[in-house]
This record gives sequence, C-alpha cells and structure tokens, in this order.
Amino acid sequence: MELDLPDPITDYNRQIARQRYLRREEYVIGHPPGFNLVYWRRIVRAPGRVDRLGRRWGWAADQIRLTKALLVSRMACVFIDHLIRRMAQTGLVAPAGAAPHLEWERQYRNFLLLFLRTPEISGRRDIVKWMQRLHRYTVPPASLTAFRRRHWRWIERVMPTLLTPSGAATLFIRRQFNLHGAPRGAARKICFTAALYSDIQERLYGQQWMYAYSACMLRLYERLRRAPDVLAAIIELE
Repeated sequence: MELDLPDPITDYNRQIARQRYLRREEYVIGHPPGFNLVYWRRIVRAPGRVDRLGRRWGWAADQIRLTKALLVSRMACVFIDHLIRRMAQTGLVAPAGAAPHLEWERQYRNFLLLFLRTPEISGRRDIVKWMQRLHRYTVPPASLTAFRRRHWRWIERVMPTLLTPSGAATLFIRRQFNLHGAPRGAARKICFTAALYSDIQERLYGQQWMYAYSACMLRLYERLRRAPDVLAAIIELE
C-alpha cells in the first residue's frame, strides 16, 4: 500500500486554523515527555468510538469511513507536530531549514506503518485506504474530463458570458447545489462547476488550471463537510 503525505483537506484545515493549531501546539509542548504515549492510546481508541457514535446516530457506512479517515489524519498531524518539536528541542533534528519538513514526512510514513501494525484497531487497513482516497478530493475525476471533452463546444459557447471579474461569483449563484438530493448527482455538479471556475481563472488571470481546481474544491470543503454523503461521493467518482 502506498503511504502518501496528509490529504489536502487536513492540510487545508491546518492552514486556515493555524492560530488554533499554534495554541494547541503550545499546550502540547507544555506537557512533560510521554505525552505522545498517552495521545497514541487516544488515536487507537478513536476509530472504535466513531463506529459506536455513527451507529447510534444512524450514519451511512461511507460517512463513518470518511469521518474515521479525517479524524485519524488530523490526530496523526498533532502526534507528529509534537514529536518534531521535541526532536528539535533535544537536537535530534535541526530546528530550521529543510530538515524538520523532511523528518516530518518520514515520521508520517512511520506513523501509518505503526497504525497498520496495531491489531487493536479494527478495520485499520480500510481507514488508511480512505486516508489515501482523500487525495482524490482535489483532483478532477476522469469522468469529469470525459464529460467536458464531449461537451466542449457548449462550454466554449457559454464561457464568454462568465469571463468577467464577477464571473466566478455569478457561476456559483447560478449553480446552487442541492446537498440533500442524490449524493452522486450533487458530486458531479460540484466538480463540473469547479472545472468551469478553473476555466475562468485560467483565462482571466493566467492561473494554472489544476491549481485553480484544487483551490476551489478546498474552499468548498467548509460547506461540503456538512454533507458527508456528498463529500464521500466526490471522492468515489470514477
């Protein structure tokens, strides 16, 4: 199984909540050595707790899997942040330059290997697979690419009406998302709208198309997180 770095959703959440994470980091660093041993036990118990709460609240299976993947990914980052700071304090890694980032990546892979080798964690391989699938969220699915290729003439006809400074905002007003309907249909509509947004950003501002698509999907996450069935459908698109 290929072990990637944290998914873009977790990374994005860490960036927009940077001050909160810094306060959390200060709190964590304030603990005596041994904090990670305690925190690891919380990580081991977390998936089972999500399973119990999900069944009690009537969540769909995909919602439970997605929640476990996002939760473990976030907790892994807290675990490794603390580890790297301790290593820097004790001189095991240089406090500046590329060294902390390279060590962080190495420790993240070590964390996933440890997670996979812990028999107490039920469904651990499935959780890590979903953690890897989260990377799909910011990548246009192949089905979207094929759809755009088939309907490119129509896209070219409507594009001039959107190539204005307010075009992107108008686009999202026109294409309101029904997050309470069929998840797969909503997922396709969201991805198609993000692609049109990327066309606008590329043609008006010279922004790289894939970067614009990824940035758009990450900005939409704050709304989509309230509809985990739609979020799961986006990740599962072909």
